[in-house]
Amino acid sequence: MRSGKIFHHFDQWGIIIRKDMLKQLALFIALFGAVTAWNRQNHFGNPCYLCSCFTVYTDRDVAVPLRPYAMAIDGYDTTEDRCLATCQRDQRCRAAVYGMVGGRSVFTCEFYEKFNTKSVPVYTTYVNMYMKRSSECKLPIAHLSSIEMIPADNSSLKRRAKLEKLIGRKNPFLG
Repeated sequence: MRSGKIFHHFDQWGIIIRKDMLKQLALFIALFGAVTAWNRQNHFGNPCYLCSCFTVYTDRDVAVPLRPYAMAIDGYDTTEDRCLATCQRDQRCRAAVYGMVGGRSVFTCEFYEKFNTKSVPVYTTYVNMYMKRSSECKLPIAHLSSIEMIPADNSSLKRRAKLEKLIGRKNPFLG
C-alpha cells in the first residue's frame, strides 16, 4: 500500500479508488439528494405558495349536504399548491378542500362550485378549506401542474358524515 491512501485495488481492471475520491463521491451524492428533495413538491415541509390567493379556513371542512363537483383522482399524489392551482385555473371552482383524511386515500383534494358561507365551515382536524378571493391572483402558477380530476363520488359525503357523527357523540370521559 502506498502511503495509506489506497482504499481498495481491483487487480482485474487495474482501477485504484482512493479514500478522498470516495469521500468526494459521497459528498456529491448527499448534496445532489438534498437539492432534489428540496425542489420536490411534497405534502409536508413546503410553505403554501398560493394561500395568499385564497381565504384559508384552517381545520375546517364543508358541511355534509354539499357535494363537490370534482375531486382528485389520486389524493395522495396531490399537494396543497397543486390542488389550489387546479382550482385557480378552473372557472367553476369557488372553493377547494385539501387535507389529510386518513383511510385508504390518506389525502383529499375536492372542488366546490357553490356553498353557503354561513353554514359551510365545519370543524375538522387536518383539513383546510380554501375559498377563492374575488380579486385576481397575481402569483404565477405555470410551474404548478394541474391534477387529474374525476367527477365526485359519494366518498366525500361518507367521510364528512362519519366525522360529523363522531363530533356529535358524547365524550364518555367528560361524564
